[in-house]
Amino acid sequence: MGVNARARISIETVRWQMCAIALRSCDLILGCVDSIAEREQLETAARRYLTPYVDVGMDVHRMAQGFSIGGQVALSMPGGPCLRCMGIIDDRKLELEAQAYGAAGGRPQVVWPNGLLASLAVGFLVQLFTPWRKASELPLLLEFDGDAQTVSPSNKLLYLEEDACSHFADLTSLGDPLWGTEGLRKRKATAKS
Repeated sequence: MGVNARARISIETVRWQMCAIALRSCDLILGCVDSIAEREQLETAARRYLTPYVDVGMDVHRMAQGFSIGGQVALSMPGGPCLRCMGIIDDRKLELEAQAYGAAGGRPQVVWPNGLLASLAVGFLVQLFTPWRKASELPLLLEFDGDAQTVSPSNKLLYLEEDACSHFADLTSLGDPLWGTEGLRKRKATAKS
């Protein structure tokens, strides 16, 4: 608020699906959800509203000698590559997730990588909404290697085709599916009383 007195920050304490109306008015959606399926749903909502989406993801893998941690911070901009284009979401990962979620146990100690990834996501937000850097200069995908303790721009983006994202090309997936329904609900509620 000290940087921009007109900024409005909305904190919701329920699942994001229960805040769909609030999402419509956001200038940026920052997603820190635990599953690939929810990540896909949240990005779809952001794309529907033509809102930039910053995704934070992290995973712990069991290895022969313990565990390995990795993660990413991705920027999904309307008209640009989506999380499927970046290889973060695919049908195989969705299937594996359903089978193996929680392989590191019920209470993995992941505070430090989550804190690092959250800080990187805030950096995306600052760079998108201040004159700090042009949005076109931002890396779309940063990868975190928890074993080496490094963060670097992903090489995956070098392999993307120059074509626009085909996953959200259908114009029927754009716009607000709830448009006009709020007024309709209010009129129905008034008519019943």
